[in-house]
Amino acid sequence: MSVILNEVRRSTYLDSIVLMRMSRQIAALPGVEEAGLVIGTPANKDILREARILGPDGDNAEPGDLILALRAEDNATGEAALAEAKRLLDQPGVSGPPSSVGAPRTLRTAVSDMGDANLALISVPGHFATDEARKALQLGLNVMIFSDNVGIEDEAALKREARELGLLVMGPDCGTAIIGGLPIAFANVVPRGDIGIIGAGQMGRGIAHVCALAGLDVVLSDVSAAARRAAAGASGRGGAIAGRAG
Repeated sequence: MSVILNEVRRSTYLDSIVLMRMSRQIAALPGVEEAGLVIGTPANKDILREARILGPDGDNAEPGDLILALRAEDNATGEAALAEAKRLLDQPGVSGPPSSVGAPRTLRTAVSDMGDANLALISVPGHFATDEARKALQLGLNVMIFSDNVGIEDEAALKREARELGLLVMGPDCGTAIIGGLPIAFANVVPRGDIGIIGAGQMGRGIAHVCALAGLDVVLSDVSAAARRAAAGASGRGGAIAGRAG
């Protein structure tokens, strides 16, 4: 009979990409049916619940806690997999390869060290993300908030502040971006060239418009002729949007 095991590490935060990689490693172990290492936000707990790997301990986790959750074919297998998950978490350099250069511990120090920087990537627990994003704006940086669990009131306030400063706030829960050819956060390898978008709804048209403003030609595919016509009228500095039946 399958067993569900959870362990919670209080006030522990790791980047979601690191946790995703570890989750795959644990799920691939013999006898493990499903596994997840996530920060204990309500949304993440819903994901664990739907996967049938959330137990009482995990359900009681706070948004700043780390949940180790798995389902295995028996208790011995589950305990062994849980031990492996803890080993992965405890190994040196779990957040990345070692560096010979001392990492700055504050945004202000980072800006001092990198005088030409103009973008801050915020990846901290949600209840810290607003303050860190505000610090970045005050230092003259555009902001990409990878963190989730940021309230809508805080998001709106940050974006109003950014607009007044002539800066941009992306996110929260902004998981991927490619800016000037540089992948930010979680990004795929893509060839340079024109842009194709499937779906001419509000989001699709917005993405198409931004791409056109950047001078890129866009082909936007949608089954709705009206949506295609609405999108095709926009253009930018050298970029055009063409609608195509989907």
